[in-house]
Amino acid sequence: MGKKVEIYWLHVDEEVQPAELNSCLEVLDQEEKAVYERYRVDFKKVEFLLGRMLLKRMIGQKLGVLPQEVRFIKNEYGKLFLDSRNVAGSIKRPLFFNLSHSDRMLVCAISEIEKTGIDVEAVKKDCCFEVMRSVFVPKEIAYVEQQGTPSMKREAFYQLWTRKEAVMKALGKGFSLPPLSFSVPLARGRVDEQSFSYYTFAPMEGYMVSAVVEREEESEILYAVERVAFTELKASILMHIRQTPSELRQRGIERVK
Repeated sequence: MGKKVEIYWLHVDEEVQPAELNSCLEVLDQEEKAVYERYRVDFKKVEFLLGRMLLKRMIGQKLGVLPQEVRFIKNEYGKLFLDSRNVAGSIKRPLFFNLSHSDRMLVCAISEIEKTGIDVEAVKKDCCFEVMRSVFVPKEIAYVEQQGTPSMKREAFYQLWTRKEAVMKALGKGFSLPPLSFSVPLARGRVDEQSFSYYTFAPMEGYMVSAVVEREEESEILYAVERVAFTELKASILMHIRQTPSELRQRGIERVK
C-alpha cells in the first residue's frame, strides 16, 4: 500500500506587511505569539505567521478541527510534532510534517511517515561554493565541480544542499547531525534508496526544494505537490478562527483524504 507525501508551497509578495495579517494572529497559541513578537524584522514576522497558518490549515483539514486547535510540541532539537492532547479524538492515522522557508518561499510536507523532512533554498547567483568542504563529502563536491556551466553548478549545489538539510530535518536532529557524516544521491528529481526516498523540484524559478522520507518496508511513496495562494490561505484562516469547536462539529469540516 502506498504512503502519500503531500507538499504545499506558498510564495509571498514583498509587499505583505504584518498589519495585513493582524486578524490572523488568533491562529497562534501563547508561546507562538511570544515568538512572533520577538521578531524585529517585519518580514520575519510575516514568514513565521504564514508558516504556522499553512501548517495549521492543512493539518486542521486532515483532522477535521479548527486551525487554532492544532498545537505543536518540539523535540530537543527544535523539530515540530503534533501535540495530540488537544485533538486526540480526531487522529485516525499517524500524522507527521515538516516546514521550511527561504526568501519569501514557504514549503511544508505532510505524511504518515515519522521521518519526514523538507528544505527550500533560494538559488542565488553568488553561491557560496567555498562552504562545500564543510558540508559535502568528496563525491558530492566532485559532482558539483564537474558541471559544465555556472548555472548547472549552482543547481547541483542546491540540489545536494537541500537534500542534506531535509535528511537532517527528517531525522529530527538538524545541524546537530554533522552533514559530513552522510551522503545524498546525486541523480536529479526523484531517487529511491534503501533507507530514504528523495524528491527534488523547483516550485518556481529561483528556488529549489527537496523532500525526504524514510522508506518503510515495501511501501510505495507517492508525492503530490500543490501551490497555496496567499489570499486563499488568509481567507480560510479568517473563516475558521471565527468559528467555535461546537459550530465546527455542527457543520463539519471536510476532511482531506
